[in-house]
Amino acid sequence: MALVIGRIEPGFLDGHPENGTLVPLPPQHGGAVGWDGVYLSFGCDFADARLRVAVWNDASRTWRVSSIDLKSAGPRVNVAIQDGDSKVSVGRVKTGAGDTGTCPIGYLLETTLKA
Repeated sequence: MALVIGRIEPGFLDGHPENGTLVPLPPQHGGAVGWDGVYLSFGCDFADARLRVAVWNDASRTWRVSSIDLKSAGPRVNVAIQDGDSKVSVGRVKTGAGDTGTCPIGYLLETTLKA
């Protein structure tokens, strides 16, 4: 099993792409190593947060863009990874006037080798 744990940069994307985080993905169900399924999840603490999540698919040459809400008093939120997905661009979006964009947000990337 392979695990990667990282953090999402503080600050908001609104006009500031430098506040985004890029997460490269291992090739789901393939690659030279022979990866199996790939799983990506996000979680936060101290405040609720909203993320803009864009997943790039090499096969269709398109981005799937969505917004996910994270609750500090809730579980991790999963993002579906599909065959051909190769990278994920993530950034914070304001949840409201009181959102400072500084609460910790982390991600977990998991995969296993094919049996």
